[in-house]
Amino acid sequence: MSPSSVLLAVADHFTETDPTDVLEQHSLLVCVGAEAYRLTERRSTGEAQALSKATLAVMPEVPEGITRGEFALHLRRAVSAHEWTDDDNKKVIPGIPRPRTEPTPSTSKAVD
Repeated sequence: MSPSSVLLAVADHFTETDPTDVLEQHSLLVCVGAEAYRLTERRSTGEAQALSKATLAVMPEVPEGITRGEFALHLRRAVSAHEWTDDDNKKVIPGIPRPRTEPTPSTSKAVD
């Protein structure tokens, strides 16, 4: 998942739910967190938190008094203006390799 997926999900939510209400900052934060959690299949591995942070880093500024529906348009423009590449989806924290296992002896017979 990428921040663009979260931005689009938030835009969909704001378009469908009370689009004429003024956008409140806490609603935006909750919605970003909820959509990131949903898009990471509700796993508790920290992926949603990382995705939320990445999304907030590219979030357009919220103009004073903007409605939820109007801000949804800003979100859609932000996604279309940014060229998302595979680098945007790379993990920033490398994985930890598994411990090495002891070699197992071969059961094949030697050929003369």
